[in-house]
Amino acid sequence: MITAKQEAFCQALIAGRSQSDAYRDAYNTKPRSTAGAIAVSASKLMSDPKITLRIAELRKADAEAVCWSRRQSEEVLKGIALSEAIKPSERIAAIRELNTMFGYKAPSEAVVSVNALKPITDEDWL
Repeated sequence: MITAKQEAFCQALIAGRSQSDAYRDAYNTKPRSTAGAIAVSASKLMSDPKITLRIAELRKADAEAVCWSRRQSEEVLKGIALSEAIKPSERIAAIRELNTMFGYKAPSEAVVSVNALKPITDEDWL
């Protein structure tokens, strides 16, 4: 279990603050505290296994919250494609995107290579 100040430190780090700034925010450091002293204190805090574990938990939760799955994309596009309230052009665009996602889109260009044929000789048959 971590303290409220330690949690505030972890939250500030996840929010993008530097270690020193997160420490200043969480521990309400005095204005006369030196940058070096704050950096050392923040570094010591970062070496605490409870803190590193909590930061890892927060990062994982953050990553899961922003992760957009293929299934979610399909559901949203399907909703757009089937909605009568959406403009036809937007519905068509959603259908095109779904077709692309599922590989139904035909290639835009066909590449055909033809080699010159040579007659088969009697030696080729043997």
